[in-house]
Amino acid sequence: MALTDKQKKTLKKHSVHHSKKHMAIMNALMNKGKSFKFAHRQALKVAK
Repeated sequence: MALTDKQKKTLKKHSVHHSKKHMAIMNALMNKGKSFKFAHRQALKVAK
């Protein structure tokens, strides 16, 4: 499932505040169809 332009823009703005690992986890989850909020919370748990 490809990300929409809006999702890509949101992730780009979000990446300023988080690590590459955090962003990689979020990208992977969102590409599987998960929401931004869910992906963010999961990434926070994993990428400390």
